Amino acid sequence: MVSEVTEAGKRRWAGVAGVCGAVLFFVGDMLFYGHWGAGAGFHEGMIETVRNASLARLYAGGLVGPFAACLCILGFWHVYLNVRPEQTRMGRVMLVLFAVLMVWGSAIHTLWTARGIAIRYCWYSDEAACRAVVQATNDYWGLAYNIGAVPGYIGAVLLIGLVLWGKTWYPRWTVLANPAALILLEPLADRAPAPFGSVLSGGFTNLSIAVFFVVSVAATWRRADDAERRNV
Repeated sequence: MVSEVTEAGKRRWAGVAGVCGAVLFFVGDMLFYGHWGAGAGFHEGMIETVRNASLARLYAGGLVGPFAACLCILGFWHVYLNVRPEQTRMGRVMLVLFAVLMVWGSAIHTLWTARGIAIRYCWYSDEAACRAVVQATNDYWGLAYNIGAVPGYIGAVLLIGLVLWGKTWYPRWTVLANPAALILLEPLADRAPAPFGSVLSGGFTNLSIAVFFVVSVAATWRRADDAERRNV
């Protein structure tokens, strides 16, 4: 009985760790470019915020990435533990995909500091070499972001399939909180009014992951099999 309770506790706290990791990623976003304003004006406000930000703020924003990624990997382990035993193999594939996403996410987040430094010193520069640095840094960061997103989308779609087919302990309605579903709402964040529109627009991806983990923890805090095991 004690071991079963312990297993349930591990599952729950791993999910809580995922929530904390996503929130920490969001904090990093805000350290980079957090500002008040409308979602439609996020890009312009971001440039001004980064140009006026201290180096310490940019450094801190990047360095939280690895810690946040480790917590999120624990969160995705929580997701894996909510896959039914007969689908363990598919669950492991999903876990690996999400872990790769977080490794990339950590690298991309840390790299944003270099992007911010380039913007800070070269965005309005008249020197061709300086402007080239900004362009190359932005292009490289965008490429890394797009590549890193691929395993995440595959893992999210796989999770949707497992949930809809009843192969997990999640209720089917939780697919609405799947990151691949929530990301479809991002255009609405870009239209959100001041003062929170720019915050939603700039941190939407990591806020979506935080919502996903919150729903995941809440929906599986007490599972039917937990009661069955206690009665054994």
